[in-house]
Amino acid sequence: MSINIKKLRIIIIIFISAILVTGCNGNVTRNLRYAGFSLSTEEFTCNPLIPVSEDSKSIDTILYSNGTYAITDDGKLYELSLSKPYSNNENCKKINFPIRIIAYMDETILKGEDNKFYYAPATTTTTPLTEVTTNDSNYQLYTLLLGQKQVKKVITVDANIGIYYVLEDDGTVYQYTITRQDYNSPYTITEKKPVYEKAEYGTITDFNYAGDSTLTYIKTKKKIYRMQVTNEEECTKYADITCKYKMKLDDTLTKYYNNKKILYYGPNLVFTDYGKYFTP
Repeated sequence: MSINIKKLRIIIIIFISAILVTGCNGNVTRNLRYAGFSLSTEEFTCNPLIPVSEDSKSIDTILYSNGTYAITDDGKLYELSLSKPYSNNENCKKINFPIRIIAYMDETILKGEDNKFYYAPATTTTTPLTEVTTNDSNYQLYTLLLGQKQVKKVITVDANIGIYYVLEDDGTVYQYTITRQDYNSPYTITEKKPVYEKAEYGTITDFNYAGDSTLTYIKTKKKIYRMQVTNEEECTKYADITCKYKMKLDDTLTKYYNNKKILYYGPNLVFTDYGKYFTP
């Protein structure tokens, strides 16, 4: 009789735990939807990047992903499929590339620890990665921006006027202004000034810039800031009121980021620990 009671207690505990986990996941889903993200209909399985259970940990942490490929904190590359799985029954597979990736520009140019530049996965049909050579018309620009040791990430803001946002290893995002006298002259950095400073936000590990949009964000090891509307009620109600934006701490995303419910937050994707991903 006591054995049956013990078994019943175990079943009840498991049942309650399952309800609590499901409820928590439901809250994450609901709040991410409220924040403007769309829930995937497909499951996302990737053991190296997404833990298979609460007791296990991911082998690699995603530093950047656009849904086609992912770069991990230690410079590894993974190919991703957000629909059907690969033949390994997972939605990811490691790209066998011997060079560790240490910096990148936009979604298309990667820098290896060998100080060479490579076209990102899916930008060419060559496997695994193709080296960028001097034949590329932007090679000198890549060298000027990504070639610097302290540079970690570059986003093109306005190529026509030479404006780029650059994350350096001091945890600050700078605006670089690049100019040249004519087509045959070399590029030069004519101005460098801080845009998002470590002193204000903490050490920045990742960022995205998409103008006055919630897709513009700053990420530190413990916090997520997003560009948010400060006068939403007025600017959505009146045609002659322009929406005003400010970079603000997102309490909800920061909470889920810290308790590991959000395993990756990026410009195109949000991965959760319960096998779902969200898109803007």
